[in-house]
Amino acid sequence: MMRKILFAFLLGAVLSGSLTYMHVSAAPEVYQKEVITVHTGDTLWDIASSWKQEDEDVREVIWRIQTENNLTSSELMPGQQLRVPVRSESRETGLMMASRSR
Repeated sequence: MMRKILFAFLLGAVLSGSLTYMHVSAAPEVYQKEVITVHTGDTLWDIASSWKQEDEDVREVIWRIQTENNLTSSELMPGQQLRVPVRSESRETGLMMASRSR
């Protein structure tokens, strides 16, 4: 009987700790939409690289650009306007502004 009570207590402690962690880390990202004009020679990789945060994978930013602009290929045309979803606020550390490194 004592083993069952101890097991139930430990299981409850583990689950409550997991749920607390999931709650803190599950807040949605906040994105600001920047409109840019494509220049000759620009690629999605270049554009995403110049707008990504330090802790972001450039491929995730490329995916967001493609999704936001309904792009079915990676071909870009000079003069084309793109909306770039830029992560603009951190959940826990306050405001985080993106800067274009170009």
